[in-house]
Amino acid sequence: MKFLKILPFILFTISCFAFQKSDKMIQVTVHTNAKQSKISTKYSVVKWSKDASIFSISITNDGDSIELIKDVSIQILNSPAVTADSRVLFGSSQMGNAPLVEQGLSENKNSTETVLMIKNGNNSFFKTGILTWEIFRPAISFTAKTGIVIFADGENKPVKPGQTISFEKIVIESGTNWQDMLYDYGKQIAKVQNIKPKKMNQFKGWSTWDYYGQIFTEKEIKLNIDKLKSDNKNANIIQIDGGWWKRRGDYTNYRNDIQGGMKGIAQMIKENGYVAGLHLDGFKAEEASEVYKAHPDFFLKNEKGEVFYQEWPRPDRTERSIYFDYSNPAAREYIKNVLKTLREEWGFQYFKIDFMVHGLNAEIQKSQKKYGGVKEIKAFDPSMTSMERTRAGLKAMREGMGDAFFVGCSSVFGSTFGIVDGLRTGGDIFPNYESYKGRCIQNGGNFYLHQTVVQTDADYLVVRNKDDEEAERAWKGKFGGTVTLNEAAMWADYVTLFGGSKFSSDNLNILRPERKALVKNTFSINSCNRFIPIDFWDKAKSKDDAFNIMLGVNDEGVYLALFNWNDSDLGITLSNVPTTAIELVNSIEKPNYKANKNGLEVKLKSRTSVIFKLKNGTDFDKVRNQMRYEFHK
Repeated sequence: MKFLKILPFILFTISCFAFQKSDKMIQVTVHTNAKQSKISTKYSVVKWSKDASIFSISITNDGDSIELIKDVSIQILNSPAVTADSRVLFGSSQMGNAPLVEQGLSENKNSTETVLMIKNGNNSFFKTGILTWEIFRPAISFTAKTGIVIFADGENKPVKPGQTISFEKIVIESGTNWQDMLYDYGKQIAKVQNIKPKKMNQFKGWSTWDYYGQIFTEKEIKLNIDKLKSDNKNANIIQIDGGWWKRRGDYTNYRNDIQGGMKGIAQMIKENGYVAGLHLDGFKAEEASEVYKAHPDFFLKNEKGEVFYQEWPRPDRTERSIYFDYSNPAAREYIKNVLKTLREEWGFQYFKIDFMVHGLNAEIQKSQKKYGGVKEIKAFDPSMTSMERTRAGLKAMREGMGDAFFVGCSSVFGSTFGIVDGLRTGGDIFPNYESYKGRCIQNGGNFYLHQTVVQTDADYLVVRNKDDEEAERAWKGKFGGTVTLNEAAMWADYVTLFGGSKFSSDNLNILRPERKALVKNTFSINSCNRFIPIDFWDKAKSKDDAFNIMLGVNDEGVYLALFNWNDSDLGITLSNVPTTAIELVNSIEKPNYKANKNGLEVKLKSRTSVIFKLKNGTDFDKVRNQMRYEFHK
């Protein structure tokens, strides 16, 4: 197409300000690849509340030739002054990322693709957040020198003469209550995108992945189902994870050694009273796949017009993974029909779609660095940005699976909102203590998204160590762990209340009794439909600086969970907590604690946790706002 030829590279800048003085809060700059750009921008403001405004920004081509958008940036004009005592929160934006709280005068160029908040003192907060991810992939950065800037790569998005496109909506807010402001961020995303709050799905079950990996048999699945059924009466789901297909991308074909086929596996699961769940990689196929041989136009090309690949080690071979191009309507129809087959003909009703990041150009290029890199990614429809391609693919999957539960995995969060039901916010779990800490901060730091935008998911319940494993099955990173019972109990306590869907992923038939008890305890309490890390601003200084004080609520009441991630004992004094008839729900190492009319004093041993249930009728919102804490030895 002629309009996609790269024009001479001369940057042209357009800036716009609101006409009303009171609304002069942002400056929009658009760079194009034109000699004399005719791009103009406008924005409108809608009040969310007295101190919160939602900005809608439009980009219009007033000229008579197509403009290619190089990038868009937005300067926040009236952000608060930052001092050495200020703190800046960068919300996490991608699975496996942790929120980060840093001192305000830092010149580190940190950024977030969700929400940024500045704290000055105890009751002065300023928030900037992204609310939509339809065309662009914006990121918010901050330094004391540059202030707050929102930037998005335009990926040469074409704008035709007379055409107007929308930039992503943003929110700017000031206030005195950080908790309500962050909860409102989730509500603002949901309102703008018309996302309806979902009832918490209390999935409790077992998955193949963390013990069996890509190598499992129907017999092994059945043995674990039998054990789950006898030990955990309230379990309700079994998920078959990766490795069941012959070739990545050929998702209606399955391994020859799976007796009865995947339809038979689903039938066995359902006959035992469980929902049948299935994992697949929705954004990649194998170079040796039948779908690639038949439809090479379903896949992205490089600057030479050639399909490029990523090497992917498997137990039996090294495969070359290639990337689906969902700008091609036929590719979207293909994946839609795949999901429809897996749901309607095979009988699966829960789908975990993995590696969603590989729909986005920047993420593809990161993964391609070891292969010499990809200078340019060429799509079937070059008028679509990679965010548009990704969301088009996800919408096709959603259409194919109908009302099945849709879990997004390995994703950039914003690309999934409004499409998926559940979202992995914690990275892949491993049977080691550092992994537990990391997953808790990653998941806990996204509390404001939970059950308002998506059901957040911390990953599998894995409580084994090397003594609960068959050495001959060992696979890299997953076996040989040294997790103590206390450490395993900390992860179990976290997953119990805040982890989302609960999937045990050990071999239940050889897991020792005291560790099986952890699984049973985890399944005995429903997940919280709302939660919050009370000590948010004193933690998250690094990727494994996990929260000590978590408060949550489900249909059964309000729960307080305390975690000591330290290598020494930790004392916590909590005030303004209703402790009359407080109930100790869960603890391996019984803590030294004392409840009085003013609060709670607890001393936790190193690497231990405890769950309390507060008295019936406790108001979650009242407690989270009034609770105060102190740490001591």
